Amino acid sequence: MVIYEYPFNELVRSLLRLEYLFERFKYYVEKDDARDMHQAISIIFDLGEITARADLKSSLMKELERQRLNLESFKNKTKVNQELLDTTLSDMNVIWQKINQTMGKPNALIVDSEWLNAIRTRLNIPGGTSPIDLPSYHAWQYIEPERRRAILKNYTLPLEPWNEASQMFLRLLRESGQSVDLTAKDGTYQQMMSGKTYQLMRVSVQDPAVIPEISANKYMMWVRFMSCDGIAKPQPIARDFDFSMSLCNF
Repeated sequence: MVIYEYPFNELVRSLLRLEYLFERFKYYVEKDDARDMHQAISIIFDLGEITARADLKSSLMKELERQRLNLESFKNKTKVNQELLDTTLSDMNVIWQKINQTMGKPNALIVDSEWLNAIRTRLNIPGGTSPIDLPSYHAWQYIEPERRRAILKNYTLPLEPWNEASQMFLRLLRESGQSVDLTAKDGTYQQMMSGKTYQLMRVSVQDPAVIPEISANKYMMWVRFMSCDGIAKPQPIARDFDFSMSLCNF
């Protein structure tokens, strides 16, 4: 099963990107090979750019507060696991406080690092981080892996509240949707929004050689399925295609 996600607003789009980047960073930074850690370094720059946006902080705090009030409405309801609800509310409050107490830009360590900036200026140059261009970076790659790992993790430590917030937000959002089995006639599926508002669409397909092309506005959502072999340009399929979809709004 392959899952594709489509965000309906900019906040969800940013959090999905953060989730993707944090997962990749945590994977590469745990590797001992310096070539893997090179990938982790390039990801640090992307994480720093997204988390530094002032609009992300304000939007995320507002949305977490809205989610908290929504969860509060389930208190004392018999069909709700109150212990789990209390734990979720407590975790959400801790995350909200961490972000609220963040002073300045969370990527300050990244921006102020002359060593990182030297690498960053060379990343867009083919072979720009080779030993002949960055001897200091070349030497760094021979440091013990544990020390290299600690250095890189230290740069992302101030970004952890954003990681925790995106994980909680997206988990609650995804759990709010109910998966429905559908069929795209001749490879195309359309659905009217009927005045409803969603934050995230999730499309699941069994065949990894078929990908969804998704678009939506406040009136209609549209999914067209394309064949994809990894070589040629994806082409629309002209047959009925079964898939699953969930519309999420928390």
